[in-house]
Amino acid sequence: MQLTQHADRRCNQRCLPIHVLSTIYAFGSLQHSRGAYSITLDDESIELAVEDNRRRRTELERYRGAYIIVKDGRIITAARRTRRFRP
Repeated sequence: MQLTQHADRRCNQRCLPIHVLSTIYAFGSLQHSRGAYSITLDDESIELAVEDNRRRRTELERYRGAYIIVKDGRIITAARRTRRFRP
């Protein structure tokens, strides 16, 4: 998992820890998005990541809706979804 400088700045600005980005990258739901991939932390990916660990579940619940944009194996940006997603 490699971050661009832009992604690193956005993570700091949006208070997204690197271990949450790793979880999103490993367990998130993948969608194709304008030549890149959007990987989102949703309910299903939280279930896969926690393995019945309540403490980890509580931590990840705070970041539900966070997503990363990946292109060519590099994380371009990271953010939190503020509006409901409509396909």
